Amino acid sequence: MILEACGIDIYKDKSYKSLSQQKCVEKIFDECSPQIIAKLLSVMSDYFCLAMGTDNWSNNDSFNYQRVEEIIERLQSLSTVTLPVQENTNSILILSDIEKDMQDDKPELAIDRLHTFATNYIRKICKNHNIDISDSKGNYYPLVSLVGNLKKWYENENYFESDFCVVAIRNSINTFAKYNDLRNNKSAAHPNSLLQKAEAEYAVKIVADTLMFIDNIEKSKLDKFNSNENDEWVIDDDDDLPF
Repeated sequence: MILEACGIDIYKDKSYKSLSQQKCVEKIFDECSPQIIAKLLSVMSDYFCLAMGTDNWSNNDSFNYQRVEEIIERLQSLSTVTLPVQENTNSILILSDIEKDMQDDKPELAIDRLHTFATNYIRKICKNHNIDISDSKGNYYPLVSLVGNLKKWYENENYFESDFCVVAIRNSINTFAKYNDLRNNKSAAHPNSLLQKAEAEYAVKIVADTLMFIDNIEKSKLDKFNSNENDEWVIDDDDDLPF
């Protein structure tokens, strides 16, 4: 059941093979993503119904089964990573790949796809602010350069209301530079040995959170601009009317 639901072979995986079956289940509940836990609960619940049968269920049996089904549904609905909503078809497909890898508890496979998503997204933001995304020969700037150019624009335009956010974006350049190294040397983008799961999940969430911060700031500025544009003139009673 664990192999079917989670893709984990508890007899071969080093971190599981010395554990009892109960300890294996507890380890999954403690460490795996909500979606993986939901899959395991669903398989176990189905097996329980098959082995016990439902003809002679008591009210408590039915109640407990329904509670488990509600837990499964809630776990399945939890997002493992949040990224800016996109309208571009390619970005939507990439976003779907990232979400699937995270739901399958394979963050190490999401590193490459998130790098592509982040590059496309930052290019879009730069274009919105008329920031160059390529050199004089038409070669696109890499992700870390795009973030650096966007950071400079933010500082020059006094885009943020707090010094904290200015410093945070400045530090994000180093984060994206290190993430680029992960993508090249520890992801499925090339024939590499993959980054271990815990570090991969942390890296993905840090980059995703930074992208969401940029997205929220951009949207708040746009909403404020639109609000100012839509303000109507208010004519005082004492003003002369133009007719």
